[in-house]
This record gives sequence, C-alpha cells and structure tokens, in this order.
Amino acid sequence: MSGNARGQSTVPWWKEPTRDQWNAYIAAWLGWTLDAFDFTVFLLLLVPIAKEFNEPLTAVTIVFTLTLWMRLIGAVSSGWMADRLGRRAPLMISILWYSICNFIAGFSPTFIFLLVFRTLLGIGMGAEWPAGAALAMETWPTRSRGLMSSILQGSWALGYLLSALLYATLFEYIGWRGMLWIGVLPALTVVWIRFYVKEPEVWVENKAKQKAQQAEMRAPLLAIFRRGIIWNTLNACWWMASGFIVYYSSLLQNSRR
Repeated sequence: MSGNARGQSTVPWWKEPTRDQWNAYIAAWLGWTLDAFDFTVFLLLLVPIAKEFNEPLTAVTIVFTLTLWMRLIGAVSSGWMADRLGRRAPLMISILWYSICNFIAGFSPTFIFLLVFRTLLGIGMGAEWPAGAALAMETWPTRSRGLMSSILQGSWALGYLLSALLYATLFEYIGWRGMLWIGVLPALTVVWIRFYVKEPEVWVENKAKQKAQQAEMRAPLLAIFRRGIIWNTLNACWWMASGFIVYYSSLLQNSRR
C-alpha cells in the first residue's frame, strides 16, 4: 500500500509548516535561547564579581540559587496569564523582564543591589518556557511536533554557548558589567513577536467557545496535590530537582576553573 493510500503526506515535514507557524516557533526558540544566555552568563562572571565587591565566592553563588528559586513564581504566573491573555503576552513580558533585570544589574553599586535584580531575573526566566513552549507546540503541525519540541528544549545549550563565546571575546574589553548590559539585547525580540507572531488558533477557538458558553475553565494550582495525583506531582518534582542539582552543580564547578 502506498504512502498516499495510508493517508501519509508526501511533503517533507520541514515544508509543511506555514510562515505563521515558523514565526511562532522562532519566537519561542529565540526566547528560550536568549533566556539561557542571560542566565548562564552570570556563571562566567562569579569570580570577577566576587573580587569587585570583595565578597566570598560562596556568597555570590547564593545569587544563582535565588534566581533558580524564583523560576517557580515565574512559571506559575506565566501559566496563569497564558490561559487568560494568550501565549504572546506572557512571552513578551518574560523576555522584557529578564532582559531589563540583567541590564540593571550591570549598574550595581553594591552586591545587595546585584543580588536583588539577578534574583528578580528568575521570575522572567521561569515565565519564558511555559508561554514559549505552549505558543510553539500548539501552533506547530502534529507530524513533527515531537522532534521540534526536543530541538526547542535543546536550544538552552546554544544560549550557554553564546554566553561562553561572548565572554571569551569581549570580557577583556567590557568587563562583567558590559557582559550584563549585553543581556538587554533580547528585548528587541519583543518587537518582532508583537508584529509577526499570532496566537495559536486552538487557543483562540477555545477561548471563544468558553466565552460563548460562559464557562471559563479554571484549574487551581492546588489541584495537583489532590489524592490520586499528589504522588505523580511529588515524583515529577523529585526528578526535576535531581536534574537541576546535577546539571547546575556541574556548571558551577566548571565556571570556577
């Protein structure tokens, strides 16, 4: 039986997405990659920042820890906003948030000032992935959605690579403050998203249906801790926490060498 007889498309999967679908995917990809840049660049600056403010290196790493903790607040807030305002708004807010926080941190007169704004950066950092991933995957064709989802997630490493390349070539000339100021450039992505990226059709249709039926769906956060679900929630949290500990511990160790 031929592929057409089985209902399979003969069009290569990369030609199947429309321009709007590519725009949505690129928006999510840029948001996640540049999110990684703004976050991981700090790993490369731990030692010079510690020397600048005459702080022990262990104290500077607390900034890193607090930033990660704030991801939880950002992710929860972004999910709530995405269900009510659409996927674009929280994505644009998250990119602006982490870009501006990184930029302001570059002007830090004291270590506490730096700690506050790098901690706040974690909110935007955590908010980017839920909105960006939802925008990209709800828009992308089902046929290659799994592949493109893995590519999207893997783009975090590209952001880390970008921060390493810029550190190797520019740090000698602009210092740690200049490296943080560069972090404002991702904010330019918001302009492109505003004019060229559309909301996923599935979200628009579902929102219109809920409004017409006057039955907006609500999923309270505490629902994931109910009986029958709580074990899955705790198990997922355990595995994610383990992954974070191993991954970021290795990054910190490498950055100190």
